[in-house]
Amino acid sequence: MIGSVVAMSEKFGKRVCLWTAMAMWMCVASAAGGPATEASRFTILVFTKTAGYRHDSIPAGITAIRSLGNEHGFTVVNSEETSIFNEVELAKYRVIVFLNTTGDILNSVEQAALETFIRHGGGFAGIHSATDTEYDWPWYGQLVGAYFQSHPAIQRAVVKRVDSSDASTAALPPEWQRTDEWYNFQDNPPSRVTVLLDLDETTYDGGTMGESHPLAWRHEYDGGRAWYTAMGHTAESYAEPLFLSHILGGIMWAANEALSDPERDPLRTGYLVVNPDPGSAAPAATVTLALLTNGAVQSQAAVTVQPLVYEASLFAEVEAAMGRNVGVAIANPGYSTNTVTITLYRPDGSSAGTSVTMILPERHQAARFLSDIFSDSIPAPVTGSVRIEGIAPLSLIGLRFSGSTFSTIPLRSSRMVIDGSGTLVFPQIAMGGGWATQIALLNNGGETITGHIDIFDTAGNPMSIDLNNTFQNAFAYSIPAAAGGFLFAPRAQNGQPVF
Repeated sequence: MIGSVVAMSEKFGKRVCLWTAMAMWMCVASAAGGPATEASRFTILVFTKTAGYRHDSIPAGITAIRSLGNEHGFTVVNSEETSIFNEVELAKYRVIVFLNTTGDILNSVEQAALETFIRHGGGFAGIHSATDTEYDWPWYGQLVGAYFQSHPAIQRAVVKRVDSSDASTAALPPEWQRTDEWYNFQDNPPSRVTVLLDLDETTYDGGTMGESHPLAWRHEYDGGRAWYTAMGHTAESYAEPLFLSHILGGIMWAANEALSDPERDPLRTGYLVVNPDPGSAAPAATVTLALLTNGAVQSQAAVTVQPLVYEASLFAEVEAAMGRNVGVAIANPGYSTNTVTITLYRPDGSSAGTSVTMILPERHQAARFLSDIFSDSIPAPVTGSVRIEGIAPLSLIGLRFSGSTFSTIPLRSSRMVIDGSGTLVFPQIAMGGGWATQIALLNNGGETITGHIDIFDTAGNPMSIDLNNTFQNAFAYSIPAAAGGFLFAPRAQNGQPVF
């Protein structure tokens, strides 16, 4: 349950959280427009000027990076105007991305501005033909890491992950088969950089660099940070989830930012499903929701994932004058519409107002406050219980709010559903807008358990979030008996959970 029907206290700044008609929490920043809104973590410049070959994938790359910015709370400005390369303009940006640039594109004054930007701690991210740029500028050659020499025809090859700890490679498999235009470089940069990915020249034709063929790298250079990937020639690359996670991680590293920031990222809400592999026992699963301000936890609540139910009752309390309310989150994991009836009762068992019917489409989730559900009939204040009943199994939790502090409410149900597959559904997760979610899995058995966690938005669509510095919508787990448990959590740059 995310948020409150009343404005948050002053410590939450100008954000106001409210419940929408679609029953999800959204945080609205008071500022709007422009490249430096209050909601933006930072701003990047995507520079796409070419003085040589022009890649037809540039528009797809710009669109993809804009989408990454929207999802992760940074602003993207695209330009091909070299006049922007002056100290005043470049100071507006945290990272400058050279997306498939080619040739001699900056004059000496503009080059000096980029050098100053890096020396003041700025970040640089180069994509594909950024190494086919500015051959007569030695400082740039050191920044980008190497210069392009040649390439064979576009073909499929195997990319090997060298460093799995980097945000740009954490989501990638150890061996990644994909199609692209594979660059050979004039020299090998490993002595100057940290290599993240290597290209296996035995898996394609036309490689000239031998056993060590770096494909992506990063380094700190001249006061700033520089990251580069040689991939990204084709327009199709910018629709590949793994390649987009690779670019995202590179931009975030260059910006010296963690992959996610629960306080500054846009709010994303939905639900999750824990799916054990066939033949594997289910883990014990606990989901913890937390509200953060200035890096400190203001309130948190842990909920053990329960079986699906047809009906459940829980404590109810609504008293606006004291900021007290109860929220319920309901997920319909089935493939048919679920009709949900919600009834409020007084302590003596009598009905308090008219029952409310909610139509929840297949695979959808809803989260509502009692004050919203019974807005036309609820007596104020009220204390009692609420009964929630569906015509099909549903997943349900309740949270009790007192201002910005919240806690879990125990459920009582006489009609639980025991699913032989061991699938577990948790009806509320939240990332961003001050909210963060952790998922703890515990192996209580004597054998290794395996499976995956799937993340969905409120409409049942796969939703990517950042857990363990990996941005995706499905997370595999394998927990040996002796290992006990495993934690999926948003993490800071040092790898520690944010709460």
